Amino acid sequence: MKHYSFLLLFALLCCNKPEKSSENSTSSDEPEKAINDTIPLTREKVENSPVASYSEKVKDDLNDWRLAVDVYETKQTFKFLMKIEYMVQEAEDTLTIPNFGIMPKVEVRKGPEKESCIVGFLDKQGEFKEYKLIALKNKQLKISTLKYYGRARYKVSK
Repeated sequence: MKHYSFLLLFALLCCNKPEKSSENSTSSDEPEKAINDTIPLTREKVENSPVASYSEKVKDDLNDWRLAVDVYETKQTFKFLMKIEYMVQEAEDTLTIPNFGIMPKVEVRKGPEKESCIVGFLDKQGEFKEYKLIALKNKQLKISTLKYYGRARYKVSK
């Protein structure tokens, strides 16, 4: 009797193996692979020179002043440091680019007003995305965020 119950238990265990899912279907228990895992989150070498720059002469009869913006890499791949100079004012700000699965490319372009510029980045299609506006208001340097960007991933249940 002992042998029969052992064989019955063994047969049940063998028959109740979970079926292997096909390669095309995904199980909700399996962790999903990150899409953007090809871009490292840290840089091995940080460039000392600016990756993007902008300079515009400020109208002044006595001095040769400029509005200048330089964007520098940091150790983190998707974070940048902006150094801004206007007349004798200096400021720093950070810029965080979303991870779209490509190496970030920062650009600084002329702004809509005199003595202003827009800092942004290029998306996967090479289209410029406005991010921050650097402008003067009453001879004071102002940094404004124009748009916020993020990336989301949704899972559709079948």
